[in-house]
Amino acid sequence: MARRGDLTTTRAADLDAVLDALPASLYLVDRDLRVVAWNRARETGPQGRPRREVLGRPLSEVLTSRGFRAIEPVLARVFRTGEAHEEITEPRGQARQFRIRRLPVVREGEVTHVLSWFEDITERRALEMQLIASDRLAFLGQLVAGVAHEVANPLASIAGCSEALASLACEPPSEKNRREVAEFRDLIRGEVARCERILRSLLHSARPDPGASADVAATVAEVLRLLERHPSFTRVRVVRRMQRDLPHARIDPDSLKQVVVALAINAAKAMPGGGTLTLRATRARAELLLDVMDTGPGVPPEVQPHMFEPFFTTDVSKGSGLGLAVARSLVRGRGGDLVHRPRRAGGAAFRVILPVA
Repeated sequence: MARRGDLTTTRAADLDAVLDALPASLYLVDRDLRVVAWNRARETGPQGRPRREVLGRPLSEVLTSRGFRAIEPVLARVFRTGEAHEEITEPRGQARQFRIRRLPVVREGEVTHVLSWFEDITERRALEMQLIASDRLAFLGQLVAGVAHEVANPLASIAGCSEALASLACEPPSEKNRREVAEFRDLIRGEVARCERILRSLLHSARPDPGASADVAATVAEVLRLLERHPSFTRVRVVRRMQRDLPHARIDPDSLKQVVVALAINAAKAMPGGGTLTLRATRARAELLLDVMDTGPGVPPEVQPHMFEPFFTTDVSKGSGLGLAVARSLVRGRGGDLVHRPRRAGGAAFRVILPVA
């Protein structure tokens, strides 16, 4: 019986029927990179070709030379490792986005074929952007309410100090009088500085530079050098695990520093008796992942739903509650995300996800 690759024509016809029913454009190649299957969505797509023209032919003859050179090493890696590969691409001349999966087909422990699956995610990504925009509006509403409440306290304090100073100005000069004036002056300066810190953080998160990029490993190293003498780090052991040859991330260095500082100090404060802080940077497809992990008690379940809310803090004596909220805003403003990742072994773990520049 005639054969197509290592599939009989009867089985190949059944396979074609199954693949044609799937809502995605896809094709199947064997170990010689010959096309074994090519579904109907692949025929009728923007760059589609009739099935009869491609079946049994080398993929190098079916695709453009540039396209084949781009995917040949990917296919070779899937055949060699048996691990699936995924990427998101925007073809030239098309205002569309596709998620491409290269999936291994395994028989008796050997990868015999690789299925290339193309999924149009343009509408889904547009919906995701709408949801992100909606989330940002909700965040902005929380932020405005929080700023009004947070700034009202130092303003009230400043107003009270001003009244006290006015009354002291009417009294005869004395050592006690001068001492009280100096105390009220210092108190006003402290409250003004507090307002400035809040507004500076908000302005920084509201002005992202879309063209900036940062060396993640170098930025982490610089932040850790700055934090060496921070009181919270006296008993903390710091471990850095940076993947080699990482590309730059799509975020300005100052913003990335602010994110790392917020996560590192939170982790150190969670380990007052000592512990280990681990910062690990890796690349996953078109994203950079920065994991910040500690060996502290972890984030209580009742706190987790609120930890990224503006002005939410468990450190009522010193915390402003802006650290994680501003950090997430900075990262999301660059198309990334900041998420909490529960650890079975205990401790807290946060992952910073950033697009590759």
